Amino acid sequence: MRRSLQALAAGTLMLSFNGALAGGLLDAYLAARANDPTFRAARYEREAGQQAIAIGRSSLLPVVAISASYSKNRGERESTTNTLTQDLDYADKQAALTLRQPLLNYEAFVRYQQGGVQAAYSDAVFDRKEGEMTVKLAAAYFEALFSVERLSLAEAEITAYEAQRELAQRRRKGGEGTVTEVAEAESRMQLARAGRADAADRLLVATHALAVMTGKPSGRLWVLRPDFVAPALQPAGIEEWLALAENNSPELRARRKAFELAGLDVERVRAGHLPQLDLVARASRSENETISTLNQRTRINSVGVQLNIPVYAGGRVSALAEQAVANRERTRAELEAVTTEVQIEVRRQFLAAVTGIDRIGAYQKAVEASRVASEGTKRGMAAGIRTNTDVLDAERQMFVAQRDLAQARYEFLVGSLRLKLAAGVLAEKDIAEIEKLLRPDE
Repeated sequence: MRRSLQALAAGTLMLSFNGALAGGLLDAYLAARANDPTFRAARYEREAGQQAIAIGRSSLLPVVAISASYSKNRGERESTTNTLTQDLDYADKQAALTLRQPLLNYEAFVRYQQGGVQAAYSDAVFDRKEGEMTVKLAAAYFEALFSVERLSLAEAEITAYEAQRELAQRRRKGGEGTVTEVAEAESRMQLARAGRADAADRLLVATHALAVMTGKPSGRLWVLRPDFVAPALQPAGIEEWLALAENNSPELRARRKAFELAGLDVERVRAGHLPQLDLVARASRSENETISTLNQRTRINSVGVQLNIPVYAGGRVSALAEQAVANRERTRAELEAVTTEVQIEVRRQFLAAVTGIDRIGAYQKAVEASRVASEGTKRGMAAGIRTNTDVLDAERQMFVAQRDLAQARYEFLVGSLRLKLAAGVLAEKDIAEIEKLLRPDE
């Protein structure tokens, strides 16, 4: 049943995508890295951020420029002492090669430092988005699996209620049952059919979301192993997870780099008060540069230094420095706030993971107990000590327990990834480890 439902859901998307997803969680992850539009945007954002290194370094490197001009001049020159008039028709040609190399420029040096910090900031932002993509992909994958399981349980529930309705009808014809029993079974069956329709809709949405991320239609997804056991958390203590987050959280790394960048910005602005010294070399060639140099060619090569000492700029540098200081303190406060948020998130996800293990154990016992209770209630009804309503309630409880167990398992797996994301240690190997808990659907 599960295989046919997965094939049906996958078939609805075949017309929209080329190729098919191989099925494993790791395959889906690798496909999402290559095809997910949001992740591709993050990758290009990072590539753009890495150029900050070259941009910052350019402030320390020489600038070479070539300039040239050509103009056609027409005019005449008249003498003020006689009536002599001279035509002035000539072409003015000029070309120059200029090299400027900073020798003493603290602002340029700070820009160079800022380039490295900006590149590191883009790395941290990319790492965070990569982790978010990983969790989103796993959540979509397990949502598709859970939707398949929900649909399968809904089908089983309908089958069980149909059998119970038929039994109630036979009992009524035999004079043992009542119209109420038939109606109760019919009501439960119709509710189960409504649940099946909802489960089918969720399956289509889940498989489409997964296909959008991977760029391929969902094939036969891998399922949880029958002997699935929720793996224990490693490390086991919350303090160890908090320490990991302190050292590895990409969110904290990005905020720290933002604070460092703001501090360098203060230095850059204050450098507006400092002198700048440049080496300037120039080679120029000109012909007919002015009317005083008609029919003359000039070649000039010069090398020297140029010193610029700021004296007063209307208070602009001081105002910009105060603004930069305020922005630096703002990023300091934001860093403190994000540090607290990361710690809270790590604690929340750690507690959710620990609770998830307990929930799985409790639901497993609930499934076993509800199955025994359902069988016992059916025997009790046959013996005349239980009613049809009791049987319907027992079966309903069994299906609810099975659905809750499936949901708890998938939520735990996604939650364990969210915990590692919050701590900044989520990597591809974690997807590979979770895939070991799955197997191809047979």
